[in-house]
Amino acid sequence: MDSDEIRSRFLKFFEARGHKIIPSSSLVPENDPSVLFTTAGMQQLKPYYTYPQNADKDFGSRNIVTAQKCIRTGDIDEVGDSTHLTFFEMLGNFSFGGYWKREAIQYAYEFITKELKLKIDYVSVFEGDSEILADNESREIWTKINPNLNIKNHNRADNFWGPTGDEGPCGPTTEIYINGVEIWNIVFNEFYKTKEGKYNPLETKGID
Repeated sequence: MDSDEIRSRFLKFFEARGHKIIPSSSLVPENDPSVLFTTAGMQQLKPYYTYPQNADKDFGSRNIVTAQKCIRTGDIDEVGDSTHLTFFEMLGNFSFGGYWKREAIQYAYEFITKELKLKIDYVSVFEGDSEILADNESREIWTKINPNLNIKNHNRADNFWGPTGDEGPCGPTTEIYINGVEIWNIVFNEFYKTKEGKYNPLETKGID
């Protein structure tokens, strides 16, 4: 199976589950001075997490799937090993109030184990800290899906995303590992961190 087939299967899998396929945005992002290059699939979708823009209105769906072209200069010192590239395509499914943790985790598990027929080594969830509670909901969902799955607790450095600047949407993540490599990361955007460092619950939660 080559990269073209993986991309095609991913897009069709999520399209069949109610996601709208939208094209990759430019490698040089428009109207986003916070970065020089597009580094992630969610970058073109940032306004939809805080709702100055409406996904239903702009795309006809709250659920989106993309194959986003990305450049990451931050990894340049590691380029050349078996897992790091400067340019790559990031496959991503996104939801802005359309579904939440149970569906996002189920979709990922189903695509990896049924569509690609791969065996998951382990998954990780956020263990919690003094500011944010542990993500026990994700742990319970994984356990219901596969009671024999190895589930590890990881700290904020590994299993909490964002915000990218002083403020913005953020939340715990769950990661999927095969052969020691993280192949999938689901971000549960459920908080907005203010410049004062306060975590406020988002009115509408988002999947990244």
